[in-house]
Amino acid sequence: MRILNLHIRNIGPFRDGSIDFISDVDNMANPPVTIITGENGTGKTIILDAIRALFLGQSNNIERNIVRKIDDYSCTMSIYHEQEYDTISSKNLYPSHNFELNTPKYQTRFRAGQRPNSSWNWVLNYWTSKLSTDSFEIKNLVVPVLENLYVNALSGIHQNVEVSQLICFFDYLKTSESREERIVGERLFEILKKIVKLSLIDGEFKYVARTTLEPIVQQTGHEVTLDKLSSGNLYLIQRMVSLLGKMYSTHIINNNPIDELCKTPGILLIDEAENHLHPKWQKTFIKSIQAIFPNLQIIVTTHSPFIVSSIENAKIYVCQSKGSHAVITDETDVYSNKPIEEILLSPLFGVTYPFNTEISDLLQQRKIAISEKNITKRIELENALKRINPQYFSFFEIDSLLEDLTKSN
Repeated sequence: MRILNLHIRNIGPFRDGSIDFISDVDNMANPPVTIITGENGTGKTIILDAIRALFLGQSNNIERNIVRKIDDYSCTMSIYHEQEYDTISSKNLYPSHNFELNTPKYQTRFRAGQRPNSSWNWVLNYWTSKLSTDSFEIKNLVVPVLENLYVNALSGIHQNVEVSQLICFFDYLKTSESREERIVGERLFEILKKIVKLSLIDGEFKYVARTTLEPIVQQTGHEVTLDKLSSGNLYLIQRMVSLLGKMYSTHIINNNPIDELCKTPGILLIDEAENHLHPKWQKTFIKSIQAIFPNLQIIVTTHSPFIVSSIENAKIYVCQSKGSHAVITDETDVYSNKPIEEILLSPLFGVTYPFNTEISDLLQQRKIAISEKNITKRIELENALKRINPQYFSFFEIDSLLEDLTKSN
């Protein structure tokens, strides 16, 4: 499952807006990360809400009404699934209307909580920035209900108790007398250890206390339970363990090879990805997800320049207020593969950078030249910057090389 593009009209603050998530069919297997950024109130989260509404089938499943004009709106999403192109659209997202999914293939097949079709070897997940507040405590082992693969997948509901349940179940599997179950459990535990390692500073997963059913991790030389971890650590572990549980379900339902478990394809929507994370973790957050789950199409909203600069070849869209409405602009050429300093200096983030006035002015002129697609002026400005500081601005040469390679292909 891949989302190719989205078009919304009179949804949220947008009169009319489009995003191309995958513009090259050659990228279908390895889609670029799509980063949606912009100031508060410009509609970043609305874009994720529109995607969720189309999958779920009714807007009251996404917590709020996203319609701008009740009598004149539309929402259309092109997808690629099972080697076929299809479209999901609706003119009836408003809660008082009966929802009509304008494609026979998806008319009744996907609703949150419905048992998945056996051929649906993919996952969906939506991560909000809200932390779970429930307890990690469990009283007994719980076997995951495979049919619940899509329950709350797009609701943004995450529970700490689910993390404990999954970890304890994986621990139980790896000690099974069944060789087949033991192999699966051992593989799941390997992945679990990798998740914890990527989510902690100087930490690792140790064991499950069998008498209390408490997962134990070691951090800075001390053994602690999950509830003792920081909010940022818990966010990463909770979300990724939950996603691992969904991939385990697809593995069992479809009888896939255990080595392919983490390669399950799917779509991951992340809202306000920077929340709870130190800039150091913001810079590695998306890469950590990709290191464990390499086959996901990731669509993320963020205010963080560290996340914008952290992903190579990302597609970057900016939501901007125009007073009475907002617009979505493709600014991949401006922000993708650029150093954090240049992104911070841009009007989007408005951070005063300690370059001298001459360099700052040249960088601002280069930004304008890029927006106007004035290649001659852009190159002239880049050459001027390289003459001033050839070592720092050497990355311009990499941009030119990439452009030449693209043209030659």
